[in-house]
Amino acid sequence: MIKQFLQYFLFLSFFFCLLSCDTNEPPPPDNGNGNGNDKPKPKITLTVDDTSPTEVWLNLTTENISLPDTLIFIRDNDTVKTIELFDSSYVIYEDSLLPSQSYTYQVSSIGYQVTSEQVSAVTMDTTSHNFSWEVFEFGEHGNSILRDVAIIDENNIWAVGAIYLKDSTGANDSKLYNAVHWNGNEWQPLRIVEEGFLLAPEYSIYAITADDIWVGGSIPQHWDGNTWTFWGGNKGYEGGFYINKIWAKSSDEVYLVGGNGNIRYYNGTSWRKIESGTELTLSDVYGANTGEVYVSGVDIFKSGILLKGNSFGFSVYKNAGYISESELFETLYGELGSTWVDEKGTIYTAGSYLYWERRGKWNFVESLPENYYQANIGALARGYISSISGNASNDIVIAGGRNTLIHFNGISWQQIGMEYSPNNPIIWYSVEQLNNLVLAVGFKDNKAIIIKLKR
Repeated sequence: MIKQFLQYFLFLSFFFCLLSCDTNEPPPPDNGNGNGNDKPKPKITLTVDDTSPTEVWLNLTTENISLPDTLIFIRDNDTVKTIELFDSSYVIYEDSLLPSQSYTYQVSSIGYQVTSEQVSAVTMDTTSHNFSWEVFEFGEHGNSILRDVAIIDENNIWAVGAIYLKDSTGANDSKLYNAVHWNGNEWQPLRIVEEGFLLAPEYSIYAITADDIWVGGSIPQHWDGNTWTFWGGNKGYEGGFYINKIWAKSSDEVYLVGGNGNIRYYNGTSWRKIESGTELTLSDVYGANTGEVYVSGVDIFKSGILLKGNSFGFSVYKNAGYISESELFETLYGELGSTWVDEKGTIYTAGSYLYWERRGKWNFVESLPENYYQANIGALARGYISSISGNASNDIVIAGGRNTLIHFNGISWQQIGMEYSPNNPIIWYSVEQLNNLVLAVGFKDNKAIIIKLKR
């Protein structure tokens, strides 16, 4: 009986102990050696941030490593250099690499006897400079000119400006054509008629889709696939300036820019003015895939401005004022007549020179040799850059005066189409690139001119 009572008492004691004891307490800190008293384990993490055809950017972070520390940087199992690390976050930059190549990287701390896991980076490939091309000219009297172009596909291309032709009797037709359309076989001159049958030159065009196209001269007009809608008169559009450029993210997010710092925004229903904070002539607008919109502008004193903003407003992102010769190439300066943003968020802006902002730092695009002043002849080895377009950071075209039409393949810049000449009368006002197709439009000897290039 006593034995049974003791067994019962021990069972109850064990049961209450189970109820009252916390069995989920964490184990003591441990770095992997099992004794529970060691310091946290040091760690190095390496990740690939970005690549170009010849460059790689890597993000390095450390944990539980006292700084400064000396690290060994390893590429393809060979030591490349040592890094004196003073911060737990660091960006490693490598250049002079080969295009379309795979590289492996590691970082090691000898003092802490720890090495990062190996990561692989593949550099971008280059694109081809080899384009076939053909040229089209328009104009039979007067001064014909084309100022902007939009590619929908290779069988649907629009260009706008002012073209003067003869009528059916052979006499000079005083009514201009302000657009031409490529249907896959030929260019068709067209008249985009404003309200009241007013015909005027067009300055800009942007195609969202084949049935959603905006054209701008003194007043914006919209093509829905069947008819043109004129936004002048009493329709709520506040004009008073020439529309130099149009950019749209979608049918309900459209931007127009022009003279005296004017910016207009369309929300899918109505237009409104956006304050720019400048009275300079705004000549180009382009939106990044991250949502920012950039607007470039110029004045007659060879200075420029780059604005950054959205539908709520814009502010100055970069000033490029006139400088003395001693400051040449030390700061951003000159006209900023055109702008473009690539898929990596690199901002390009150009006019007198071609600049870019990469990873938060502005600089001349040093890979373009013609960017530099030729002291022996006292002139630039290319014309003013009127326009920039591209598919990606390794496939860009710039266009401008003196038949400047230059392609970047990720490593080098090369003139495409007709040969460059400092005395060439061709001025390209706009260039557009879509996949393997490039169109540039402009002016030559009182005629409108188009060059169509294809890879």
